[in-house]
Amino acid sequence: MTQELALYQEYPEPNEKELASKLITSLTEVIQQWYMTGLTYRDVHVKGHAAVRAEFTVESDLSPDLRVGLFREPRTYPGWIRFSNASHFPAPDIKGDIRGMAVKLMGVPGKKLLPGYENDQSHDLVFLSTNVFLTKTATDFYRFVQSGALKHSQSLGDYVSVAWFILRHINVGTGLLAASRKFANLLEIAWYSATPYLLGERAVKYKLRPRQKPVSTLPKPAGNNFLRERLSSDLRTGEAFFDFMIQFQKDPKRQPIEDALVPWDEKESPFQKVATLRLPKQEIDSPEQRAFAENLSMNIWRCLPEHRPLGGVNRVRKEVYLGISAYRHARNGVPVAEPTA
Repeated sequence: MTQELALYQEYPEPNEKELASKLITSLTEVIQQWYMTGLTYRDVHVKGHAAVRAEFTVESDLSPDLRVGLFREPRTYPGWIRFSNASHFPAPDIKGDIRGMAVKLMGVPGKKLLPGYENDQSHDLVFLSTNVFLTKTATDFYRFVQSGALKHSQSLGDYVSVAWFILRHINVGTGLLAASRKFANLLEIAWYSATPYLLGERAVKYKLRPRQKPVSTLPKPAGNNFLRERLSSDLRTGEAFFDFMIQFQKDPKRQPIEDALVPWDEKESPFQKVATLRLPKQEIDSPEQRAFAENLSMNIWRCLPEHRPLGGVNRVRKEVYLGISAYRHARNGVPVAEPTA
């Protein structure tokens, strides 16, 4: 019997808490395999390009129905951005991959949803270079990890297991192929939340639309870290801007909340601008700033209740992000601490 879906509604699976615990265990084992000694890195988004200062300015002429949470009043929040490659190992930038852009806004008043961090004055927003997530559900992501796809040393059995997973989840394989692209400049591409969030009582997705024209080409030869080098060069000489946009859910079937592999049609529900993200002219390439980027922790649940993450993938991410961050910081002997403005 087909379930009747309603706008803005979630439909949790009964085993999500247990699933989050299993994912933490599995991803911790992946980290242990990759980093038996020395510095411990993330399970994914291992290769960070830089930490970049930013400003997030809310539009002054928003309609009353959009004046919710972060957008309640026209003001500017200082922030930090961590750019990264999504892979679980630090590959050269010329290798096709999904890219990540995690934004931490600071000086945001109000209680946050993240357990243990309710009084944080920061608010995290996470974006990918693709408009959908890796898998349909959190359960599928757990099965993907269990297939051995993230292992350090893969045996023949692991390759067979991964291939079998892809065959049974062909949309995951085609999605990965489409999303794992080569990018010439991180300031010239669009970024997406990929998963939905609340805006008050309605469901939305986020997008960052670049104002920079896509004029960059892949370098020949391409150095291992050309994305960071190009980012550093561009911001040394000028500033960059992104339009922060939202897209409302208008149809619960064609724009599902619980299926993270379905893009929401922009023709049916166009994105609309609500804020500007400015990256001022700056130096980003010091060793201290690279260390700062590595120690930043991002969690989409470090947010105001008006912007609660929606869907099974997001619900499970709360505990998984907390668990992996705590483990990584403990192994590195670095306290989990939020930056201040």
